[in-house]
Amino acid sequence: MNTFLNKYDITHTDSLVDDIKVFLRSLKPSATIIITDINCRKFCCKKIKSAFYSGIPVFTFRSGESNKVMKTVYDIWRFMAENEVDRSSLVVNIGGGLVTDIGGFAASVFKRGIPFINIPTTLLAQIDASAGGKTGVNFGGYKNQIGTFTLPEKVFISDIFFDTLPEDEFLSGFGEMIKHALIYDKSDYDEVISFIKNDFSEKDFKKLNSLIKKSVKIKEYFVKNDFKDKGIRNTLNFGHTFGHAFESYFLQKSAPLKHGVSVAYGIICELFISVKYRKFDKNLFIKITKEIVSIFGKISIPEKDFKKILEYMKQDKKNKNGMIYCTLLDTIGTAVNKNIIREEDVFESLYKLNTLTK
Repeated sequence: MNTFLNKYDITHTDSLVDDIKVFLRSLKPSATIIITDINCRKFCCKKIKSAFYSGIPVFTFRSGESNKVMKTVYDIWRFMAENEVDRSSLVVNIGGGLVTDIGGFAASVFKRGIPFINIPTTLLAQIDASAGGKTGVNFGGYKNQIGTFTLPEKVFISDIFFDTLPEDEFLSGFGEMIKHALIYDKSDYDEVISFIKNDFSEKDFKKLNSLIKKSVKIKEYFVKNDFKDKGIRNTLNFGHTFGHAFESYFLQKSAPLKHGVSVAYGIICELFISVKYRKFDKNLFIKITKEIVSIFGKISIPEKDFKKILEYMKQDKKNKNGMIYCTLLDTIGTAVNKNIIREEDVFESLYKLNTLTK
């Protein structure tokens, strides 16, 4: 167990404004600034503005993955300097995973580290990006190539923002939620799929909050036992070797694919390879694929672009000695990390993905 993680916690709250006020009074930062993006400032920040003093400095950058780059970080650092942020100050990241990733990174290295908290406003950020201590920005067209392992002082999770979310943001969160369930327990997977199919249209946030708490606990289990991602935490990368490549590929095509959606399609590819090498049940693979496609729809990647996907995968942070590493499953809840996959495996799985989703 990594005792370093005991310094912070994740609070699920029905009283977000009051809880933020209590936390700020207890911390007594020398200065406080907010980092957010345009969409969140417009739709989310106003919901909790009473938690902060009037006139608090707010840095706002453009929404979208194309802005998750070092130029935005430089602008944030400039803003910090102008507002005399020091190591007793506090950075408050309010937004989706893009905001918590880039805001956390900027804070983690400015003056060798400024304390920060995350207030995630999307389903995806609540169960994934805001927790676990990974910060980062994209570089050279590749996902999260620059970053740190730095824990926030606190994470506040609330459904207060859910009425601001479009449908595709919920779907993105469900992609990661499905991944968490598949690497942990079949009953969790069945519960998530049942909710998406039967309850989500009714926007049953009470049930959703229960699933969020379970999903966060699954992530915490892997993070607390391997904070620096040297061993068991690699399990959380299931679906991501392909998923990050899909995300980069479609961003380059100016047709961005949400992170969680990319991961969902990555799950199909990595389960196909699991059938090939780990004897994952073929009928279960077909069942899961049908369920994912019924939720996220069809995808098509031209065969002429398979090599582009491969090139993106070669830049994955988990790779070693030019070999592509991947997390595979023996069955639901039993993952095997650091499997080397070959070029033919990539092409076969992409062909299978096209076939099963057409």
